[in-house]
Amino acid sequence: MEILGNNNLAIAFLRVSSHRQKDNTSHETQEKEIRHYCRDKNFDLVNIVRIVESAKRSEERKQYNRARSEALMSGVVHFLFYIYDRETRNLTDNEQNENLVRDGRIIIHYVNEKKVLHQYSPDTDFFMRDIQAATNKQFLRNLSTKVRAAHRNKSENGWYPFNHPPLGYAHQRIKDESGRELKRGTIIVKDPNERNVNQVLREFELRAQNLPFDLIRKQVIKEGFIPPGKEKSYHKSAIERRLKNKFYRGYFDCQCTEYKGNHELFIPQFVLDAVDISFGRKSPYVKRVRAGKGYFSGGWITCANPLCGCHIIYDPKKKKIKATGEMKEFHYYHCTNGKKIHKSMKGMNVSEDNMWRQYGKAIDNVSIPDNWVDEIMNALEKAHDKVKEARRREMTTYREALKDLEVREDEIYSDYKNGILDDDGYKRQFENVRKNRHRYTHLLEQAHNAIDGAYLKIARSTLELAKDLKSLWNSKTLLGKRLLLDKLLSNQTLDGQVVHYHYQKPFSAISNMVKVGCWRPQGDLNPCYRRERAMSWTRLDDGDACHLLVHRHTRKEYVFQKFGEPGWDRTIDPQIKSLLLYP
Repeated sequence: MEILGNNNLAIAFLRVSSHRQKDNTSHETQEKEIRHYCRDKNFDLVNIVRIVESAKRSEERKQYNRARSEALMSGVVHFLFYIYDRETRNLTDNEQNENLVRDGRIIIHYVNEKKVLHQYSPDTDFFMRDIQAATNKQFLRNLSTKVRAAHRNKSENGWYPFNHPPLGYAHQRIKDESGRELKRGTIIVKDPNERNVNQVLREFELRAQNLPFDLIRKQVIKEGFIPPGKEKSYHKSAIERRLKNKFYRGYFDCQCTEYKGNHELFIPQFVLDAVDISFGRKSPYVKRVRAGKGYFSGGWITCANPLCGCHIIYDPKKKKIKATGEMKEFHYYHCTNGKKIHKSMKGMNVSEDNMWRQYGKAIDNVSIPDNWVDEIMNALEKAHDKVKEARRREMTTYREALKDLEVREDEIYSDYKNGILDDDGYKRQFENVRKNRHRYTHLLEQAHNAIDGAYLKIARSTLELAKDLKSLWNSKTLLGKRLLLDKLLSNQTLDGQVVHYHYQKPFSAISNMVKVGCWRPQGDLNPCYRRERAMSWTRLDDGDACHLLVHRHTRKEYVFQKFGEPGWDRTIDPQIKSLLLYP
């Protein structure tokens, strides 16, 4: 006879070990079966507890223990679980629940097995339940051993092994040789959400300026890095943990061992050094630089002499002002001359103010007019439409080629089974088909990426940055200016007191456009002068004596003899001659 207890009040415990669990024990699956069970038994389901936690240790099951206590206080008798391991995977909870059943306080139902455990159940039922608990515990032991081994192996390869990397980073699935994502295996990359990356970078920048945590929090919220409504959950303690986290310095801990990571570091080294010094300790991983000073030291710029190439170092000088008697510090830089290439260091000391002025000109060289942004984007969008049409045709061709390869692969296998091909011939032809499959898959992926158009957003944001670059530069602190230069420049060198540099892509192209004064390039690899030069030149008649040609963008003028007079074509550039012949 089935025992139902003194009432029909029931509570359902739906447990999964993590948010990523999508197997047959998900919350939805458990709830559906339990509701059917309650209707059949005429139970009053007073509460459904959705739990996301491991059942490995009893003391760590806070959600489950709280819900169980509340149910006991409310007089709920029937405890419903989907299967045995949804109740517990440790022997402590197993023993506690058995005592509650033996005392007649609860009745446990295992819905999927249609099994009920009450105070009058035979000992064999409790014994089978103990076996299930021991089996589940042993499963966890084996799983923990495998997970620890996998974590250790991944850490030794330099990759963060845990599910949740620090803010500013994200997991990226590994792809096979065909470009398909694998179900298992990830690497750590910079978070595609730029706001998260910029938030962390801004926190480090503000701390490098020796700001306390509460002011850092207020400034980050003020600058809009925290989404509306999330300000209360943005705590000073989280900022401190990030600032002290060695992961942003290229290291992480796993199983009490420190490993060097392969992940990209997006925080400049001199900022990390300044943050470490702000906590009153020397950085254990890098050379110490002076906090708040020496923005161009630490190997950021080198000597321009090809025989030298040594680092430029920060060398402050303190001098006493005779008029006032106060000591004033002057900030200078010079080559270390470690290779003794420079016989004399005279004239090789450059002040920091001088370097800031020269780098200010670098900002001017990539600042574009406001109207260029819309003009360039319109041209890019038109070009992208043409590219999409061409790439779609290519994709159709590649898909047909892949279908043909599938047919060819079946034919090769059929010839092999029928004895037409021997083992060597089969392997050779099969490998050739696979190589072609990989090639067409790669081409198909490239064509698909070409029609994506994501680069248009990047192009617009880059152009908007170039448009506002001058005002942004003027509003930045010295630390902010140095960070901005990191995004713009590369190969910085110092030749005596003159700085040299190269622009990073795409700012190198922008600097060329600013230098010419025109964003649209002139000329063509295929010199069809009748088509191309007519767009670049304006032909004007200047009376009967000569012709006047004016370049539309450079406004440079060219004057020639009247067309048709003897010798008119001997000294004229062939391109311009073509324009005169075909106006």
